[in-house]
Amino acid sequence: MKIGILGGTFDPIHITHIKIAQEAQKQLKLDKVFIMPTPYPPHKDKNRITSNFHRANMVKLAVKDVENVFFSDFELSNSNVTYTADTLCMLKELYPENEYYFIVGSDSVVSFMSWYRPDAILKYSHLVVVERDDESSDDMREKVREIEETFHVRVYVMEMKASDISSSNIRCNEYSTIKNMVPESVYEYIVENGLYADENINKAWSIHKITEDLKRRMKPSRFVHTLNVAQTAKRMAETFGVNPNQAYAAGILHDCAKNIKDEEKVAICWENHIEISRTEQKFPDLLHAKVGVLTARTRYGITDEAILSAIRWHTTGKENMTSLEKIIFAADYIEPGRSKQPHLDYLREVSKKDLDLLVYLILKDTLEYLKKDGRKSIDEHTLSAFVFYQDLIGDERKE
Repeated sequence: MKIGILGGTFDPIHITHIKIAQEAQKQLKLDKVFIMPTPYPPHKDKNRITSNFHRANMVKLAVKDVENVFFSDFELSNSNVTYTADTLCMLKELYPENEYYFIVGSDSVVSFMSWYRPDAILKYSHLVVVERDDESSDDMREKVREIEETFHVRVYVMEMKASDISSSNIRCNEYSTIKNMVPESVYEYIVENGLYADENINKAWSIHKITEDLKRRMKPSRFVHTLNVAQTAKRMAETFGVNPNQAYAAGILHDCAKNIKDEEKVAICWENHIEISRTEQKFPDLLHAKVGVLTARTRYGITDEAILSAIRWHTTGKENMTSLEKIIFAADYIEPGRSKQPHLDYLREVSKKDLDLLVYLILKDTLEYLKKDGRKSIDEHTLSAFVFYQDLIGDERKE
């Protein structure tokens, strides 16, 4: 059978989701389309996502009378599934006779190359992209060509009229304004259960939207660096068993406050009761990490404390960092656009096998550079981090 899979948070499912499923079935001649909610995305706090129970119930209601479109709890109920690649691999193992078509929106395809194991997704399924008849079409077509050339596959493009309905808009609007955005049964369920009544909930931007915003706000060279850090962090996360989606998100956001002028960063810290160290008073550019946490939280709606902490410590480092913190700290230093730092070739090799050694070597080079440059002050966290990782590594693992 030819099976379509439409994944997403569906918080809540709306009429455009249903239209996409129906058009996919029609245009690709699919036997069935499964709407498959995901547990929660990596850049959002799971406590701020509507429960699996409610989201599943809303999908069930939405597809109840839709021919050949069905609800699937495959990802919600399967603890062995973390990523789309895992889902498709497992489905292919369980039902090898089926041919799978994985359906994504034009926004998602723009970031597809940064997903976990895009090669596996394309191995176990055909990629289907929903093209909207709006200004995003050219970017989408360019990304489709890149995917096809990189992986030597055909990407199916499905044409649909653009829609201004989104789950985020539904969550942020009054009940009276969303009635025509969702199936009637879903609307009644939302009202009956008082969902989305808290106006402060579910405000996180998508990674694609964050990236586009940063592209507008950053200098081109800074934006290229940001993309390089995100890609490097993702690769390292896959190597060291860290959530690569978290790593990519933290990489994209690590310099989100870099474009803010130094005097503004100082003012922001005072206004928000953020402590400024003596070193930061002397070199306020260092405050972009602390202000970056505030920006990620308040502008982009990021609530994942692991991502926020990785942003906080990406410049100075600190003692006993988490794996994600170490990855962002290191990726910022070794990303492929860097060329002036010493020992980069060696450090990039170390990044494939020993995270603690990598952090130690970067801290060592950083301190040597700061000591040679009398204009620079050494941040107390950098110094204590070096001592910590020097002791942790031991003489036998040092260069």
